[in-house]
Formats: sequence, structure tokens, C-alpha cells
Amino acid sequence: MAVEEAGLIDADLGGFKLIESLRGDLAALHDAGAIGKVTMREFDAICPPPVREFSAADIKRLREELKFSQPVFALHLHTTASTVRKWEQGDTHPAGPALKLLNVIANKGLQAIL
Repeated sequence: MAVEEAGLIDADLGGFKLIESLRGDLAALHDAGAIGKVTMREFDAICPPPVREFSAADIKRLREELKFSQPVFALHLHTTASTVRKWEQGDTHPAGPALKLLNVIANKGLQAIL
């Protein structure tokens, strides 16, 4: 069931703010020992965290922080150097699995995808 269909997105609350608020409340309950890891995993399976968009400058900054050339960065993202070049020039924007990988690398580091 999609998050929208479940009624978990409220435009008046800015879309995913409600879900993020619930995620924070559940994390606090988990930290207090009131709920277990399974409950947290179930919530994350139903309502995965939103994926943030990356600007051309964000992508270039991330690649440079990793000290990667465009071809090496592309290899880690399972795409082409040409695609990375287009992202960094703002000609196209990453979507789908590539965008998710960029989020994982930005949030958890390169080791999270190796």
C-alpha cells in the first residue's frame, strides 16, 4: 500500500512531515525500550524515509569529497561517466536507484554500498 493511499501524507503538514514526526516518536519509544527493533523495521518498510534531491553542485561536491574522478564515481553508482557529467552540469538529474545510492553515500558514507 502506498503512503498516499494509507492517508499518511497530509498536505497541510508539508507532505512527509507527519511521517518524519512519527518516525521520531517511534525512535524515542525504541530508545526508551517501549518498542523493539522489529516494530521500527516494520514502520520503515511501510514508510521508507523520503529521498532528497541533489543539485548539480551537491553531486560534484559529494564526488570531490570522495576524491573520485567522474568515471570512478560512475562505477560505484552503476552508471556511466557521461551520466555523472550530465548530472554535474545540470543537464539531467539522478532518479530512482541512482538517487537512492547518492542519498545512502551522503548519509552513511561510501562503505554503506560496498
